[in-house]
Amino acid sequence: MEYRGKQYGVLQGIDGNWKWSVAGLEGHTKSGTAPSRPAGVKAAERAIDKALAPKKKRLSSAGSGEAAN
Repeated sequence: MEYRGKQYGVLQGIDGNWKWSVAGLEGHTKSGTAPSRPAGVKAAERAIDKALAPKKKRLSSAGSGEAAN
C-alpha cells in the first residue's frame, strides 16, 4: 500500500496480531504490531507522518547572552 509516497505493508501473523512495516524512511525500516488491521494501517501511516514531519530545531544555551560571574 502507499501513503504520502511511501510504501508500507500490513500482514496478519500466525498469532493473530497484525504486523506492519514501512521501508525507505530516511534509510531505515520501521515496523511494529497491532491488534487489528485498521490499527496496523493507522500505526504505519502515523510512522510515515512522523518521519516526514519537519524537524524541530533545538535552541542552544551556549549563546544565551548572559555573562557568568
